[in-house]
Amino acid sequence: MRVALVTGALDQRTRGNHTTIHRWLENVTGVRCDAIDVDATELDFVPDVVHGYHAKYGGVPGLRLARKIGCPLVVSIGGTDLFSFSDEVKEVLGAADAITGAFPGFQSIVENRLHRPVPYFVVPRAVPIPAAPPPRDAPQDMLEVLLASALSPVKEPLLALSLATRLHEAGVKIRLRICGPELDKAHALKVRARAAPLEFASIGEFKPEDMAAAYERADVLWNTSVHEGGANAILEAVAHGCAIFARNVTGNRELISERGAPGTLFNPDDFASVHVFHEALRRETGAERERRIRLGWEWLKREHDPAKEAAALVDVWRSVAG
Repeated sequence: MRVALVTGALDQRTRGNHTTIHRWLENVTGVRCDAIDVDATELDFVPDVVHGYHAKYGGVPGLRLARKIGCPLVVSIGGTDLFSFSDEVKEVLGAADAITGAFPGFQSIVENRLHRPVPYFVVPRAVPIPAAPPPRDAPQDMLEVLLASALSPVKEPLLALSLATRLHEAGVKIRLRICGPELDKAHALKVRARAAPLEFASIGEFKPEDMAAAYERADVLWNTSVHEGGANAILEAVAHGCAIFARNVTGNRELISERGAPGTLFNPDDFASVHVFHEALRRETGAERERRIRLGWEWLKREHDPAKEAAALVDVWRSVAG
C-alpha cells in the first residue's frame, strides 16, 4: 500500500507539525508513505490513500488530489481546525473517509460542528523515549522556564510574559525563554516589544538539534496556548525530565488527564495557583523530583511510544483502503 501524505510542514524545521510529519515517516512500517507538498498538483505515482495533515492546510489540497485520483481521503485535525471551522474545512472533513486526532474527545467537537457522526480514529502523539528516566538536578537560584512555541496569537506568548512579570514582582526568581518561529509577524513585533525591557525574559528560535539542550536547561515547560491539537513540546519536555505547567484548554486538558500523566493545568485568572506551583517546584525534594520524572517516563512508554503512534496510523490507512 502507498500513501500520499500532503503537508505544508516539510521545510518548517522549527515547528511541531514538521516534527510530527517526520516522526511518522521514520516510524511507519509495512506501508510506503511519501510526503507531498501542498502545492503539488500532479503525482508521479498512484496512491491508495491520500492523507491531508491538518484540514485547513493539508486537507484542502489533499481533497483535490483524492478526488482527481479517485482514492480515499484521510484528514488529521489540529487545534486550529477544531476552532476555525471555515466552509472549506467543513467540506474537507465532511468528505473525509477517516478523520484522525490526538485525543478521543476531539470527535464530539467535529461532530457538533458538522451535525452528524464522523469516522474518527485516535492517533496518539509520540516522542522518542530515553532508555531510563533522565537524571535532573534541583532548580538553582533562578527558576528556568521554557515556552517552546511559535510567536502567534494562538500560542499566546504575551500571556507567558505577563505571568513571568507577575511572578518576578512577587519575588520568584525566574528566567523565561521563549523559542519558536515567527508565524505572525505583527504579533511577533508585539511580543518582542513587550519582552525587550524585561531583564528576565528572552526570545529566540532554536534548531531542532538544539532543543534537547533547551529542555535539559529548563526546570519547567510552560504551555499558554488558546487551544492545542496535541503539543509535541510537552511530550519532549517530559522525556527530558521537565515539570509541565499547561493552560487548562482543549488539547492540554485531554493530555494531562491521561492516566499517569505528569503536569499541572492552570487558569490564567488564578495567579495564586500559578505562584504556589512555582514556589513548590523550587522546594521539590530529590525524592519528589525523581518520582515525578519516573512517572512521566512510564507514562510516555505506555501511551506515547512512536511504534504505537505509527501502528495506529497504518491501521487507519488500511481500514479506508479496504
